Amino acid sequence: MSGQNRPFKYGANDRREFIVQDSEVAVVAINDTSGNPIFLGRAKAGIGLSEEKWQIRKVSYDTNSGVTRVQWPINADGVASTEFELAWNSETDLTITGISNANPGVVTVSALGNLTNGDKIIIQDVAGMTEVNFDGNDYIFTVANINVGAKTFELSGVNTTTYTAYSSGGTVTYGEVVNYTYS
Repeated sequence: MSGQNRPFKYGANDRREFIVQDSEVAVVAINDTSGNPIFLGRAKAGIGLSEEKWQIRKVSYDTNSGVTRVQWPINADGVASTEFELAWNSETDLTITGISNANPGVVTVSALGNLTNGDKIIIQDVAGMTEVNFDGNDYIFTVANINVGAKTFELSGVNTTTYTAYSSGGTVTYGEVVNYTYS
C-alpha cells in the first residue's frame, strides 16, 4: 500500500498534471504484481485510513495495462458511490509466516487481528509461492476455518499442492477496501 503524497491528476487529453498545494489530497493504493493500482483511494490530506471520508475505486486492466473498467463501492444506501464517504481500511495488515502446499492451502500468520471467516483478503510480497500474490484480476481469496490457537486459516477452495513451496515473507490485507461490493 502506498503512503500519502502529492499525486498527479489527469488534465485535458489525459495529460498528467501536478496537483497544486491548494488542492492537496492523500492517496492510497493496492497495486497488482505489475504495479497497476487496482484499489485506489483519495481523501483530503490528513484524513485517517479508518475515517469514512475516502473516495474509493477499483480499476481493471487489460493485458497491455490499459484501463478497461472502473468500479465504485456500494455504500450504506445500496448504491455505487463516488462520494468521499467510505473508510479505506481500519485493519492492520497481517504478517505471513507460512503457507502450506495443501488442498485447501493453509496460511499461518504472526497474529490473526480481527480476521473472520468469510473475509476477502489480498496476499502480497510472498517469496517462493508467488502464485498467491495479488495480480489484480484473480487472487482475492476468501478466508475459511480460522484456527485461533494455531494462527492459521484456509484459502477457501484454493488447492496449493502444485504451487511453488513457500519460502518467506508476505502480508495479508483485508478490511473495508477489499471487502466492499463494487459495481
